[in-house]
Amino acid sequence: MSGARDFSLLARHILPNALGPIIVQATFAIPAAVLFEAFLSFLGLGLPSPTPSWGAMAADGYHGMDFAPHIVLAPTLALSVTLMAFNWVGDGLRDAFDPRMRR
Repeated sequence: MSGARDFSLLARHILPNALGPIIVQATFAIPAAVLFEAFLSFLGLGLPSPTPSWGAMAADGYHGMDFAPHIVLAPTLALSVTLMAFNWVGDGLRDAFDPRMRR
């Protein structure tokens, strides 16, 4: 630290160690935001009516689930696959950026 400038200290030591957790946290926050939007749209508090949303599609098909369950299953399966994909990407990035895994 003696004689090193602030920028070189940030660029060489702090940023590489902080970048991994920041990226991983961002990839885990995306599914939470998608699920929150779908939940609000399912309740009718989300996006306006002409805008498509998986929560609004599931809410529209919920009433006709007895005679056409595919109307509810399609958006919920798409939502589930998307959330799992983002979680798997975040898990892979966590494994890639984990400094304890590098040997």
